[in-house]
Amino acid sequence: MYMINWISPFNYDFAIAAIPIQIILLVFYGFRRNLPIRQSFCFWLVMAANLVMTSADIISCEMNEIWTEFPLWVMYAINHAYFMAFIIRGWSLFAYTAESTHAYKSSNILFRVITDLPAFTALVLIVSTPWTSAIYTIAEDGYHNCSLYPIIYFSTYFYIIVSILMVILNWHKLRVRMQAGLLSFNLLLLFGILIRKQFYHMLVTSYFSILSIIIIFLTSENPDLYRDGRTRLLNRNALDMIGRDYWEKKIPFNLLLLRIENYESSKSIYGIQQVNKNLKSIACWLRKNYPQYFAFYIRDGCFLLLIRGHSIHNTDKFMEKWKNRYDDLQKKDMGIVPIKASVMLLPESVIKANYNLASTLARYALNNAYSENHKGNFIFSDEMIEGMKKQKAIETAVKKAIKTRRFEVYFQPIFSNRDNKVVGAEALARLNDPEIGFIPPPDFIQAAEKNGDIMEIGRQIFENICVFLEHIDAKELGIQFININLSPAQCLNNHLVSEFTEIAEKHGIPMNTFDFEVTESMIEDYDLIKKQISGLQETGARLALDDFGTGASNISSLMHLSIHAVKIDMNFVHSYFNGKADFLPDLVRLFKNSDLRIVAEGIETKEMKEKIAEMGCEYEQGYYFARPLPPEEFVKFMTEKK
Repeated sequence: MYMINWISPFNYDFAIAAIPIQIILLVFYGFRRNLPIRQSFCFWLVMAANLVMTSADIISCEMNEIWTEFPLWVMYAINHAYFMAFIIRGWSLFAYTAESTHAYKSSNILFRVITDLPAFTALVLIVSTPWTSAIYTIAEDGYHNCSLYPIIYFSTYFYIIVSILMVILNWHKLRVRMQAGLLSFNLLLLFGILIRKQFYHMLVTSYFSILSIIIIFLTSENPDLYRDGRTRLLNRNALDMIGRDYWEKKIPFNLLLLRIENYESSKSIYGIQQVNKNLKSIACWLRKNYPQYFAFYIRDGCFLLLIRGHSIHNTDKFMEKWKNRYDDLQKKDMGIVPIKASVMLLPESVIKANYNLASTLARYALNNAYSENHKGNFIFSDEMIEGMKKQKAIETAVKKAIKTRRFEVYFQPIFSNRDNKVVGAEALARLNDPEIGFIPPPDFIQAAEKNGDIMEIGRQIFENICVFLEHIDAKELGIQFININLSPAQCLNNHLVSEFTEIAEKHGIPMNTFDFEVTESMIEDYDLIKKQISGLQETGARLALDDFGTGASNISSLMHLSIHAVKIDMNFVHSYFNGKADFLPDLVRLFKNSDLRIVAEGIETKEMKEKIAEMGCEYEQGYYFARPLPPEEFVKFMTEKK
């Protein structure tokens, strides 16, 4: 077998083994569209410098043995290539770590100057070496290291140690994958340098460098980590990294958001394969029509275009062109599945003015694109910003209110036609924030359900009700029951019954005091609702169906639930008095024949009260009797009515 006879005494086995691996990675990485951030550029620079360093190291070692056969400038050139690539590789690995840990964000210009100084100094000394003999010299007797040669290793040690410190200091900010990758490759580099110092004639630096590069590739730089598997567009992880990089470096950009409104229903009707086919069509259309932008598929039918640069000139014209192109796509490539999409442009000027809220703005734009498009709005407006800020303020207010137990309970009386008096009340949550003021229940309930706080609010409201009942004589006041609303999220809580029972027992209130109201529109899982109803009924509590007429449930299905009462929604009642729901008396008779008690909501006049009573509704509720009252006023109201 033919063997290469090397001239120098150095062992090249590790270095030679690293070269083909490096070339493969460099080619693979170079031909993929990588993230447009400095971190990715640093990784590319690491690979390029490492390949030059490895190749130049082998060549220079051989040439230094027969230096007399080459011009002096060639000898300096090849040795310079090695030393400069060595320094650049070390600095690039440090810069990669700095970008990954976001160390540059919190540091000032002094930190950059200090950390760039060793590499800059080493490069200046290397370049000056032919005249100063600072790092090495090629004399009559060949190659020799000179007095300032140790600065090469000092630079390397400096960057590895500072990199490890950056990883440790920013440890809690990093994902587990990044923690493992950054710490392990820096420790591996340090170990490789120490091995090279101990075994001078073994060229192992390149080997440990390629191992570090492989670790970086596998943990954070593999392009497939940032691609959606179905559409091959950039994914949410890529958006987070690019967005944060642009934010830290104050790079201007616009966002165009596209949301498929019928995504979930299309999956149910046409199947996931057909919907995925449409997602791919949209992805191809985005790549074809907007190759200069970065296209993302976030999830659940949401696409995004990142348009780098300042605000788009003539945004109205841009959006009109977009809509025309998308209409053409709908006609040609969507097949049998009709895609209903909403779109919203988030201009650079809006993002710049609200930089810290960019991700919140994007989520708000996606969630409100459908309603805004129907108003003719396709560009994020000042009104939407105010709406978003209001929503954010409400979310903050809800968090504070939970912490300080600021939620209040108001009571709206329920009138009994049989007893001709008020016999109960519906408990309603209220929130008055010191800064915002009164927050409508739909607003803070929506925020609480979004953030997962609705469970705790439900517990606090129920305890407030129990505390109120504990300090009054309900029987003396004529209060026979209190109605309490349950949210969909509460009904998903397997501990609902035990939590409420524990609170009621703590305050000495029997559970048969309470009628829990479930909303018709939330009854999708009848088995789960039955389980909760059964558990509450075992404690003595009863359940009523709230807001009948607003959901999609059919009457026959409702008959299978163990409810004792139905509350007819106020809109249903008002429609009857406006001549649009003449069948209401028939519906009331149907419920009465099913032995269900009926509560009519929205009673505002004496005429409405008398007419509803004639139909056979046992209970009535509305402003005619009283608005929702705070506890003290409710007690006063009941005392006067008694």
